[in-house]
Amino acid sequence: MSDFIYVREGDVFAPTEWTGSPWSAGFQHGGPINALFATAAQEAASEAGLRPVRLTVDLFRPVPQVPLELSRRFVRKSRRIAVVDAALSLPDSGETISTASAVLLAPSEGAPRSWTHTPAPPLDLAGAEPEEFMPKAMRDKYPPGFHWSFDVRMGADEHGAAAWITTPLDFLEGVPMTPLQRSAAVADLTFGLSGHSLLRQQIVDVDAWRVPMINVDTTIYWERPPVGEWFGFRHALLTDHEGIGVAEVDLADAEGRLGRSLQAMLAKTAPQNGEGSSS
Repeated sequence: MSDFIYVREGDVFAPTEWTGSPWSAGFQHGGPINALFATAAQEAASEAGLRPVRLTVDLFRPVPQVPLELSRRFVRKSRRIAVVDAALSLPDSGETISTASAVLLAPSEGAPRSWTHTPAPPLDLAGAEPEEFMPKAMRDKYPPGFHWSFDVRMGADEHGAAAWITTPLDFLEGVPMTPLQRSAAVADLTFGLSGHSLLRQQIVDVDAWRVPMINVDTTIYWERPPVGEWFGFRHALLTDHEGIGVAEVDLADAEGRLGRSLQAMLAKTAPQNGEGSSS
């Protein structure tokens, strides 16, 4: 397999095998889709002279593993605030496959901080233990793809359970992912990795598979520009009711707290006899 996720020709991005999803052959993992929309956000930010602060990706249908056209437009564009709508569509028919929106803001360089709350620092990466997110023994049961690329570290300290995650894959051949793209890509694991971390550390005591759930969106808030290749998850909260749930987690990088990621979740099948789980 190649070591990059897309081949770009203008605004059309052809997926490599690394974009694959574990859930079904022929569909893309949410991580690369997040990276595509982060590309639209950072290109729009560069054009407007602003900074990406929020990205919401809506996954209202499976994304096929075929070339897709990435488009964007400014809904609002001013000196300090811009809002961008982006879409992935089939190049021939123009059919919309997925959409996203981004908020871009102007920083006030040198402005003093108004709020002095100090969040918990990220877990010490050096002390975290490597974790096989998808053990090699399970690989034959699922199609190949983006989920094979994760490098995950997990652990706990006085502030609770936490995890680190990265992917070594480039965005295009010879073009590494930017920190914004990479943080968006791994944020697709907000539900999956947070749940894995909570269960591993025995923070929760639930039947996590009673109602299998999938995320239908991802919203990422960046309080500042991300740095580096590793991104930390801390203070995970997962909750669901009648087959609908929310996952949220603090994001960190090597410099500390970075922002927050949230996902809406939906049961794969309707819960039976009122069964549901909450954690």
